[in-house]
Amino acid sequence: MSDPAGHRIVPSRFLPRLPLLILLGLLLSGTACSRDSQRGSAARDRIVVLNLASPAILPAAVVDSLLTAEAELSVAERMGRWARRFLDEPRAEYRFGLAQGGYVTEGLLVDDRHHDCVSLLYRTSELARAVDHRDALAVALATRFADAPVDSLADATGRVDYDRPEHLDFSLDMIRSGNWGSDITATLRGAVRDSVGSARYRAGSFVYVPTGALLPDELQEGDVVWLVLDPAHSGARRLRDEHGLVIGHIGLVIVVGTERRLVHAARSALPGWYAGGRVEEVPLMVYLERVDRFAGVVVTRF
Repeated sequence: MSDPAGHRIVPSRFLPRLPLLILLGLLLSGTACSRDSQRGSAARDRIVVLNLASPAILPAAVVDSLLTAEAELSVAERMGRWARRFLDEPRAEYRFGLAQGGYVTEGLLVDDRHHDCVSLLYRTSELARAVDHRDALAVALATRFADAPVDSLADATGRVDYDRPEHLDFSLDMIRSGNWGSDITATLRGAVRDSVGSARYRAGSFVYVPTGALLPDELQEGDVVWLVLDPAHSGARRLRDEHGLVIGHIGLVIVVGTERRLVHAARSALPGWYAGGRVEEVPLMVYLERVDRFAGVVVTRF
C-alpha cells in the first residue's frame, strides 16, 4: 500500500512485528557475512599454498629475516634492495606473463624464476612493503586486484584470474591508481604534457619528461620509471593507435655512485651492455638514448 506520493505505508497490524523482522534480517545478514568470510579465507589459503610452492627469489626464512632487518628503511630504499636482489638472481629468465608458462597464464602471484617488466615491478614493490613472505602475497592481492573479493579471485587450485575487471591491464591506469607509488612527474623540471594520446587516452591526458629534458639527478633509489611510447616511431605509434597503449615498458631506478641505473626485465640484448633474456641493468640515459621507441618517462615514487 502507498500514499499518493508513492511512499510505502505499513499497516498498523504489522508494526509490532517490525523489530522481529529487523532482527531476523540482521541475523541472516550476519550468517551471509560469515559464509562470505569463510569462502574468502578458504580462497586465500588456496592462493597461499599454490604460491608458496612456486619458485621464490630466496627461501622464506631468508626473506623474512631480510624484511625484519630492513623494516626501518623507507619503502623506496627497500625497493632498491629488492631490485638488486632480482638483478643478482642467476636462475631467473625473461618470460612474458601472457606466454605459455607465464605468471598470468599460470595464475600465479609468485614466479621469481621468470619475469616480464610488470611482474618485476609487482614482486619488488610487494616485498618492499611486506612484513614477511606471506604478507607479500596479501599486498599482491590488495594491489594487483584492488577491492576484489578474495573468494572471487581464485579457482579450486588457487590460481588467480588476471581477467578480473579489478586487475588493471593498462600501465597508465596503474600509475593513476597510486598502488605503485605517487606520480611525481609534474614536479620534474623537464615535464611536458603529451600532445598525441592514444586510442584509449585523449591527447594532453598525462605528463611525461622527454628523454632530452630528463635530469637523472632528480631521480632517486627505488623510483619506478614508466617508459612512454614515442609517437614518431612507427611501431610505437601502432601500439598507441591500435592497442591504446602509451606506456611500453617499466623499470626500477637504483643509484650507483652518482649514476642512475635502470633495472628491468630485458627481453632482448642491448649490444655493448647486456645479452638480455633476464633482469638486466644499464645506465638509464644510455637505455633511453639507445632504444628509439621510447620518448621519455613517467616517474612514480614510494
